[in-house]
Amino acid sequence: MRWLLVVALIVLIGASPLAAAPPAPQSPPKTAPNPTIVALSKLSGPAFDVAFMRALIPIHDEAVEVAMAATLNADHSELLQWNQVMIDRKSGQVVKMLAWLKDAGASPGQRNAGVVTDSVKKMRALQGKALEQVYLPMMSAHLTQSVDLAVLAATKASRAEIRAMAQEIARVEGGEVKMLKGWSSKWYGR
Repeated sequence: MRWLLVVALIVLIGASPLAAAPPAPQSPPKTAPNPTIVALSKLSGPAFDVAFMRALIPIHDEAVEVAMAATLNADHSELLQWNQVMIDRKSGQVVKMLAWLKDAGASPGQRNAGVVTDSVKKMRALQGKALEQVYLPMMSAHLTQSVDLAVLAATKASRAEIRAMAQEIARVEGGEVKMLKGWSSKWYGR
């Protein structure tokens, strides 16, 4: 008889509104602020300009290296054509920033031109569909880093030409992030 009471109690508890209530919604985990953006936000004038370019140049360098590696084994012609446009644009921007740094009497700091980073190694190891499925989100993340820095520089840079370049980066690469995500969705359902 006792076991019937236990079973009845379990059934009653299981059927109670409290047990059937869905779990309380949880807010998404908060992401830590980008330390580079935080550090740059504290600077102004020429010090900001130099620090911004020193932060952006290695990101651009690596994006170019990754894109060149991906170009060797990617399948879609649209992606290959975009890669070349992006490589030319970012390479040109790096050349300008190096000249501006020289004019400011500053060095570029870290460079990733010709450096085989883990991302470059990954691109060299993949082909076709597998490569593109990794490359599209990877390059979206690179572009997002550039856009985040550029949005800040578009208002904070002291030199007009740096602000203009930053505005162009934010506009163009922001659109390219959407384009790459669209290709990923269209080609691979991701």
